[in-house]
Order: sequence, then structure tokens, then C-alpha cells
Amino acid sequence: MKPPARRPPAPARLKPFLIALRAYNPQRLAWVIVLQLAASLSQGVAALLLVPMLELAGVGHSADAGGWFAFTRRIFAAFGVRLTLGSMLVVYVGVVAVAAALNACQTVELTRYRLNFVDALRSRLYAAVAGAEWRHLLRQRQSDIQSILTVNVALVSQGTAAVLNLSAGLLVIAAQALVALRISPPITGLATATGLALTALVWPLVKRSRRLGQTLVASNRLLLGSVTGFLDGLKLAKAHRLQAGHVATFDADMRRSRRAQLAFIEASQLANAIQLIATALVLAVLVWVSVHDLHLPLAELLVLAYIFTRLVPLITSAQNNVQIAAQALPAMDELLSFIADAEAAAEPSASALGSSARRLAIGSGIRFDAVRFAYPDTGAGQQQVLHDVSFEIAPRQTTALVGPSGAGKTTLADLVVGLIAPASGTITIDDRPLVGEARARWRESIAITPQDPFLFYDTIRANLLWARPAASEPELWSALQLSAAAAFVEDLPAGLDTLVGDRGARLSGGERQRIALARALLREPELLVLDEATSSLDTEHELAIREALSSLHGRVTLVVIAHRLSTVSHADSIVVLDRGHVVETGTWLELAHRDDGRLNSLIAAGALT
Repeated sequence: MKPPARRPPAPARLKPFLIALRAYNPQRLAWVIVLQLAASLSQGVAALLLVPMLELAGVGHSADAGGWFAFTRRIFAAFGVRLTLGSMLVVYVGVVAVAAALNACQTVELTRYRLNFVDALRSRLYAAVAGAEWRHLLRQRQSDIQSILTVNVALVSQGTAAVLNLSAGLLVIAAQALVALRISPPITGLATATGLALTALVWPLVKRSRRLGQTLVASNRLLLGSVTGFLDGLKLAKAHRLQAGHVATFDADMRRSRRAQLAFIEASQLANAIQLIATALVLAVLVWVSVHDLHLPLAELLVLAYIFTRLVPLITSAQNNVQIAAQALPAMDELLSFIADAEAAAEPSASALGSSARRLAIGSGIRFDAVRFAYPDTGAGQQQVLHDVSFEIAPRQTTALVGPSGAGKTTLADLVVGLIAPASGTITIDDRPLVGEARARWRESIAITPQDPFLFYDTIRANLLWARPAASEPELWSALQLSAAAAFVEDLPAGLDTLVGDRGARLSGGERQRIALARALLREPELLVLDEATSSLDTEHELAIREALSSLHGRVTLVVIAHRLSTVSHADSIVVLDRGHVVETGTWLELAHRDDGRLNSLIAAGALT
């Protein structure tokens, strides 16, 4: 199946990247830059010291040596030190040691800043996803969210390293260029002009790297979507012997991703080759001009050659960093846009209310009044699910929601727990509208067991404690007893410490449902919503759970979505939905005696068994 079409990404921009990088910790970033500058300057000083050191060693030395040699002698004299080859060597080693220490320090600080920045960005991304309205997240493809959480963050980490390393490299290049300028302004000017010309020559390859970055982000998203679809549908594919199609789709997406990666490597290596060849040619020309036209002293010529030779790998590294940063820009642009959209769609938080005001109790009940809801636009218009729904849920009683598939039962359950908000109409708890911060507070008071219960790849104990970390051992077993799960857990070799596997795969469907129900009961909720919570249970275990839940009658408000008559018939109130409308409400006796009622037609059609 082809993934849904996405809008082309906006042009990647460097400015938001740099703003985010600077805004994270400006003081720490300033410290990193100071260290980079100090390390670069110390390396420049070390290079300058080579000129008098070579002259003292007899390379190009003359008795009336002036210029930098004379300046160095005055500096030594100011400190009361005689300029000799020995004293020069001592100072040179000292300066190199300081430069090495500063370089090591700035590398560590730069790495720490990069890692902390990426961690903070990742944390902000996760918080934005976790805090966004469920309705907003429904617009996203799950594998796309996974791609941003993993692939985009990895590319941004590489791009951040490239930007920070680029700043360090440019400072070193600048320091070395200043040394060369001090030795020979004409040669340095010619080298600078040539370097700018080389930059212009390879700049189209940098722009291409940015375009390739957009392709890489898109291809990686498709690849992750293919992997997710492969794993989700593997059991069905193997049962139908259709796994070859899964593998073929994965191979096609993988080849697309590899082509994007190889295209970037080709562009990067082409730029490196052009720079190396051109730089070697320029270096040869500069040496020729220095010797035959400018007649530079041998010591200064050797130092210039040393500096320009060092600049070659620095420039190549800078070029690589520019291309890596350009490749990462689309990933960063998309990540920042995703965070901004998720934060703009953040649901109201009850954190400011304090722990004493978190839970809401049900006094007089829950009321739906002319509630409408539509799922987000998927390209074919909004999908209207509920139309002017009005009914009441009595406190501490059991309300059953019944209806054919697609009637809107699960959407109604999501509304009653405050996971989503109605498009129009009101939901009230004790005449208080379920809006804003009240929705977050309300979810502290509820528990829900979905139709397809999710268990973490962990032990039964850990899955239970996830809902209530402070629960004691007796409380865990009490919840298991209520959910008719205690007996099978006791029979397991490791008991509560048994690993359940990925999504609970080592347990049967009924066992997963009972563990999920025990987890919900541990929350001691005001409202417990059971969405087909007994659909995978046999009659014996369903009866055990029904008897256990009956003990909660009068203490907990229950909303049950079920297709089993045995469950529906024991409810205090039944709400019948059809195509998003409430068509009947009443008790079992009231609705069962309506010969032309919708409940009876569902029973006759086998929708309730």
C-alpha cells in the first residue's frame, strides 16, 4: 500500500537552525566560542614562532634580520630573556602545549554542548508529541512521527556537529591566515582571492547537498514506514504467504534511501577532489611567485608553505561540514516545524492546579448535550462521526454503549474520558463543562481498557506499576483477582516477574485483556471505561470478571462498550448508537420490550450475541 501523499517540504533554512542552537544555552555557547578563539590564536602564535626559530637555526638567517625576528627579540627582552635557539625552543614547546590543551578543552566543551543541545531538542520534541491534542496526532501517520523522533534527530545531531566544528575550523583558518598575512600580505591576498573563487566553484555542490537532504529525509520516512508496516502486518502476510510483497516494498524503499545517501557522498567527494587539485595548483603558483617575484627569505617561505599545507585539510574539512550541515537543514527544518505545530496544538494542562486539585469526582453524573465530532480532514473532507448526541451517564452505575461497527462508540468513549474535545456541543461533569484544564484534571480520575490492550515489553509487575508506581504487592494481587487474572499469573514460573513479550505477545488475547483490566483497576478510578474489554475471554472468565466488576457497583461509574448480550443486559442503562446518532436509551427491560426498537434489531441481526 502506498503511503499517503505529503506536501513538499518547505525550503530548508539555516537561520532557524542557528537561532535554536544559540537560544539553547547562550552563555555556554559563548564559552565554547571563547575557547575556540583562544585555541585558534595559540595555534597561530605557534606558527609565527617558526620564523625566528628557523632563522636562529640558520635557515635563511642574516645578521641584520629584522621584521618578525626583531619583534620577537624585543618581546623576549621585555621579559628579561635572551633570544637564543634554546629559549625559542622552550617557548615554542610551551605555546604548542597551551594550544593542545585549549584545543582539547574546546573539543570536549563543543561535544558537550552539541550532545546537550540535541538531547534538549529531543526532549522538547517528545514533550510536544506527548502534550499535543489527540486530534492533532490523528492527522499524522504513526511512522512519520517515528521518523521525526529517530531519523530526523540523528540527522540534526550530525548537522549540529558540522555547524559547531565548522565554527572551530573557520577560526583556525582565520588565525593561520593572519599569520600568513603578517609574513607576506601579497601572497595571503592572492591565496584568499583564490579560496573565494574555489568556494564559488563548489557552491553548487553545497546547494545540491541541501536538495539531497530533502530527498534523504523523504526516503528515510518511506523506509521507516515500510519497516513499520512490515512488522505490523507480518503475521497476516505469512499466513497468506504474501511476505514476498512486503520484502519487495522494503527493498525498493531501501534502494531509494541508499541512492540518496550515495548521491550525497558523490557530491561531497567531488567537492573535495576539486578543492585538493585546485589547492595544490595554487600552492605551486604561490611558491613560484614567492621565490621568483617577491624573493621571500627561505625561513618565511618555509613557514608559508607549512601554513598553506595545513590549510588544505582545514578547508576540505570546512567544506565537508558545510555540506553535512546543508544536508541536515531539511531534517532540522521539518523537526522544528513539527515541534511548533505540536506545541501550538498542545492540550490544556492541569499542572498549575497542584496535586491537591487534580482528581475530579462524579457527583450528579456526566451529561452529553448536542455533541458533534468529526475526525481531521484526510483529503476527502472531514469524517463526521457523531451528530447531536445527547444522553446522561448516571454516577456509580453501569452504562452500556451498543451499536453496529462504525456507529461511534469508541469515539464516544474517547470523548467521555476527555481524550478528545467535541467540535460543538458540551460535555459536563456535575454541571461543570469538560473544557480546558478540567479535561486534564478529569483524566487523573479515569481509567480505560482499549479494545486492543497494549502491554510494554516488560514484566507483568512493571506493566501494572506503570499505572500506579506506588502500588503495594497486595494491591497488585487484589487488582489481578478482580480482573480474573490472579490464577494464571500464579501458575507462571516467574509469577509477577514474567516477561510478557513485545506488546504482550507471549500472552493470549484473553490474558492480555485481563492484565490490562487489572492495570486500569489499580488506578482506583472514578470512571472506568471498558472498550470490548471481555471480547477475547471465554464464558467462564467473562463471568468471573462480570462478578468482580459487580462488586464495584455503587462505588465506580462504569461505561461499557460491548457486543455480548450477557454484558449489556446487566447494565443499569443502555445507549444505542447508529451512524453517529443516539437512537435509543433506557434500561434492558425497557428496550428489550420494544419490538420495533433498534436494540432488538441488533440482536436479530447478530450484532449482539
